[in-house]
Amino acid sequence: MTAEELLERYAAGERDFSGVTIKSGNLINTNLRDINLSDTDLSFTLLIATQLQGANLSGACLEEADLTCADLSCANLSRATLNGNLIGASFYKAQMSGVIMYTANLTGATFQFANLQNSDLGATILIGTNFFGADLRDSNLEEASGIANFTEANLLNATTDGFEFSLGNSTFSKTIMQDGSTRSN
Repeated sequence: MTAEELLERYAAGERDFSGVTIKSGNLINTNLRDINLSDTDLSFTLLIATQLQGANLSGACLEEADLTCADLSCANLSRATLNGNLIGASFYKAQMSGVIMYTANLTGATFQFANLQNSDLGATILIGTNFFGADLRDSNLEEASGIANFTEANLLNATTDGFEFSLGNSTFSKTIMQDGSTRSN
């Protein structure tokens, strides 16, 4: 399916596009609220400033997709693969358990109150990333680097080798750490 066909069918009221393949499509600055894109292949697709609030992207492949400034508030991204640019994207209250974001650029992204349980954020760039109130239990944060906000986040049992070196200057306030202790800096 082409990006143009998807937009045309969405404008006509269709919302279920589960399992489709749109590689290298251009969906920049479009409104796709409440769309079902579960188990889709959106590799290399441009989703810059796209409105995806409440969308279902569970199991979707977004390898090298550009989601810069996209709004995925309250979206379901469970088991999705997102390893491209997510600069300034909003994942407010998103369901992201089991998501793979290995090597993604999360500079300025917001994950406030998001569920990131069992997720892979290894080797991600976390400059100015906001995890306020996020659930990161059992997630991988190895080799992640930057200065992020982990206020009231839950990092219980997270894999964080090298964490103090690469993210030690981050904000920790009422943060549940890997060992169950609470930290405030």
